[in-house]
Amino acid sequence: MTEKQNLQGRRWLLGITLMAAEQASRVLEVCASVEGDDAALNRALCEEFDINPIDAEVVLSLQVRRFTPASIARMRSELAEMERRIELVEEH
Repeated sequence: MTEKQNLQGRRWLLGITLMAAEQASRVLEVCASVEGDDAALNRALCEEFDINPIDAEVVLSLQVRRFTPASIARMRSELAEMERRIELVEEH
């Protein structure tokens, strides 16, 4: 993988994680309301947040510690840094 691909992958992961952390109460509400198996939970998250099944799996694998204000602030900062680094790579 190239540096750009690595950065883009990290940006994607941060974006999904940040989306879920910023909407933690909605994520938990969806999880609490689904009766069924993991596939049903995955589908419910996809529908509620307009994400794909891979994104939903990322959300389902998150640890609750990612939902703290300090963690959200760190992710926002890291996401901004990934954007900056991708721009630098694209310029060269």
